[in-house]
Amino acid sequence: MALQTSGQIRVDVDRATAFDFVGDPVRLAQCIPGCGDLRELSPRVYSAVLTNDVAFITLSFKVIVEIIKVEPPSAIEAKISGESIGLGGRVVANAGLQLSESGPGQTEIRYTASVGLTGKLGGLGEPVFRAKSAEVAREFGTNLKAAIERTGTKARV
Repeated sequence: MALQTSGQIRVDVDRATAFDFVGDPVRLAQCIPGCGDLRELSPRVYSAVLTNDVAFITLSFKVIVEIIKVEPPSAIEAKISGESIGLGGRVVANAGLQLSESGPGQTEIRYTASVGLTGKLGGLGEPVFRAKSAEVAREFGTNLKAAIERTGTKARV
């Protein structure tokens, strides 16, 4: 099963400030719902645990995140892959952020993800995963906007 999600936010900071934030894996991971235990394995390669409640179960994945593209100040892409903890299944995903100026001191950030689930997880029901994926994407956007603007405000003080 493959799921596509996307969204966009506008933040009240310049593109360089926004990129500095999203280019920091620790700060970015704090905006991802259910992301924990982030550890750097090598430059541009991290491990993490992703946990979310889907319908009647809690799903957790131990994943490897590889940053495959960094183009300051406009784009970052990552490849994510890992195994489910407890249930048989695997996740493979590609995620990206594109940043563009949207006005003086404003940046538009578009985020996209393509997520594939295999094994028992793939059979749990696409509509349930699609709804959860959209919810997580919206929450990520809200978290990211708040965190970047909070950081931008501190930088201006």
